[in-house]
Amino acid sequence: MFSLQKLLGKDDRFFELLEASAEEARQSVQKLNQTLKNTNVTPTLDGFHELKEADKRITAQINEALVNTFVSQLEREDIEVLSAALYKIPKTVEKIAERFIISATIIRGTDFSRHTELMDAATQRVVHLVKLLRGLGSGQLEEAKRLNSELQQVEGDADKLILEILKDLYSGRHEATKVIALKDIFELLEKVIDRCRDAGNVVTHIVLKNA
Repeated sequence: MFSLQKLLGKDDRFFELLEASAEEARQSVQKLNQTLKNTNVTPTLDGFHELKEADKRITAQINEALVNTFVSQLEREDIEVLSAALYKIPKTVEKIAERFIISATIIRGTDFSRHTELMDAATQRVVHLVKLLRGLGSGQLEEAKRLNSELQQVEGDADKLILEILKDLYSGRHEATKVIALKDIFELLEKVIDRCRDAGNVVTHIVLKNA
């Protein structure tokens, strides 16, 4: 039977897949945050890899659906760009876990609390932004702008934080190996927030086009 609802995009599978990808990204960050709260315990890479692979499978489903689906409320290019932006979050998180494991004995006792707060705030807003896509054209623009503005503020705070950290690392008070290890990890942590900002910008752009 002909489905007008599907034609208009109300039964759009892409919403479900993009929301699932955003949730996987948030779960990977939550797992990382738990790891960073206790640097005395060295994590295994398996859990992080599984979360990245789960998001990779969702990305593959999105790509497959793009080939097989002719009608969507979202433009094909927008779906591709947002899907790629979301996948980069758990991919970057896995890199951090790898560095953490390699340098575990060097970075024990490091305080990552400010980064965990920022990453939690960033991914929370990304999930909310992606969920707004289901209401395209129904007055979601102001909410999208508000959430994206908050996300930009989080990213700005992360930029200030990395400058503060680099100033301390280059102060000469730390051993060279510790400086190298921590600089690598802190810059990757900032990159996670940058990835969230990128995803937020894509969503806001989509909402703006459909307002």
